[in-house]
Amino acid sequence: MNDDQAHAKSGSPAEREPDQTVLMECPVPALRAASAAPEPARSRPAFFIVLSGPAIGKTFRLDGATVVGRGADCGICLDDEGVSREHARVEMDAQGQVWIADLDSTNGTFFLDGRRIGHQALRDGDKIRLGPETVLKLSFHDGLEEDFYRHQYDSATKDALTGIYNKRYFLDQLKGDFAHARRHGSPLSLIAFDLDHFKQINDVHGHPAGDAILRELAEIVGRALRAEDWFARVGGEEFAIIERAADEQQVRAMAERIRRTVEAHRFTWDGRAVPVTISLGVATLWGANFRSVEALVRAADEFLYRAKQTGRNRVVTALD
Repeated sequence: MNDDQAHAKSGSPAEREPDQTVLMECPVPALRAASAAPEPARSRPAFFIVLSGPAIGKTFRLDGATVVGRGADCGICLDDEGVSREHARVEMDAQGQVWIADLDSTNGTFFLDGRRIGHQALRDGDKIRLGPETVLKLSFHDGLEEDFYRHQYDSATKDALTGIYNKRYFLDQLKGDFAHARRHGSPLSLIAFDLDHFKQINDVHGHPAGDAILRELAEIVGRALRAEDWFARVGGEEFAIIERAADEQQVRAMAERIRRTVEAHRFTWDGRAVPVTISLGVATLWGANFRSVEALVRAADEFLYRAKQTGRNRVVTALD
């Protein structure tokens, strides 16, 4: 069965041997109470913390039932190729007990000691492996701890000024997406852009104005992107976008829409209009035309440089 044909398993509790699948517990509340389920931590909210994998450091609060997977509509969405689109179902019952059920995932759901999970009650501190890379830890903690974990994650992955992803996290994501695209023969595009005459904005209006322009720019560009796109600030006034599963013409059209959106937006500072435009370079991996991530990045930078040299406020790709 493929990973899109998902359904939770259930059955009667029984003894299990160390090397066998964890036997499935009955999801009916009355029968659950009769099983040897661990005592839930009722007084505090439950969270999954990502200990390893592409989303390392991220936390997900559990409330009721949700699906864990890489599908965009999953309640806990993990952008990990080793995780099925609908990998597992997690439920917290009325008593505060957390249950997990594997949804016939391709790579399975396991405890770290190697025991495979079918349908199982979890204890505070249990660590669950989904596929070869992602590990989740169940944790019951209060609001202060939740804020701490979220702050730690944001500090490691987000740009402090704009709130979008930072260069380090973005490049890690790009490496993974590049490898996936090469293996599966799917297109992958990188859009590199920066603000035209940004130094002049700082010189005329001051650095606080420049910072405000950057924040506003990140906000309006972010609204123009798809949910699956990755957007980051990679330098002072330099930004980058990963576009997956779209051909070069589609990505060029997207870049042109972004350019027009920025040009048409009315930026202001201290009651004065501040004209803002951007120049964009687009490089697309298709098949084996780029042998490395570095080559793809260089190509996008070269097209961006060409856009600057040929008048600014324009998009340049290999199609031009």
